[in-house]
Amino acid sequence: AAAGAAVAAGKAFIDSANDVAAYGDQVDKMSQKMGISAEAYQEWDFVMQHAGASIDSLKTSMKTLATAAETDSEAFEALGISQEQIASLSQEDLFSTTIAALQNVEDETQRTYLAGQLLGRGATELGALFNMSAEETDALKQQVHDLGGVMSDDAVKDAAAYQDAMTNMNTSLEGLKNNMMTEFLPGITQVMNGLAGVFSGNGGVD
Repeated sequence: AAAGAAVAAGKAFIDSANDVAAYGDQVDKMSQKMGISAEAYQEWDFVMQHAGASIDSLKTSMKTLATAAETDSEAFEALGISQEQIASLSQEDLFSTTIAALQNVEDETQRTYLAGQLLGRGATELGALFNMSAEETDALKQQVHDLGGVMSDDAVKDAAAYQDAMTNMNTSLEGLKNNMMTEFLPGITQVMNGLAGVFSGNGGVD
């Protein structure tokens, strides 16, 4: 019984490690695709859930925002964001600054237009976010930290490294199996052909 409990506990520990590593690896990959830190990705994920949307809707918006910043979009000026500011901000900070500025636009028609110019089609899914205040958004970001729902950037990197190690190990084991079985395939093929001949009454197949 003790041995069984120990095995079960060990399996539960490994399963938990795998789950955490898979989550951290996803955060690592997605945050890099969006050009933001791992912690910021988790913060916005929490905010978007409270806004009834998905973090996935931000991926295209981030790309559109980066393009708008490069092309000197007049929509930034309408929001009071100067080109000097844009040049000094990271992608992560530019996104936060843009969202906060849009949240301060009271005219919904103008806000929708400006959001479309800077965030593209993804802006249509961010309506609830725009209806929040910048203060409410910041409070949600702090809340997810207070709830312990944010892995640090270092922890996310460790999770990604674990996943990479698992991939390497699985690839190595798969390669070992393939190499071993390759040696036996010719012999097995002959046996199968022989059996096929016996079963068919032909006495054997070369």
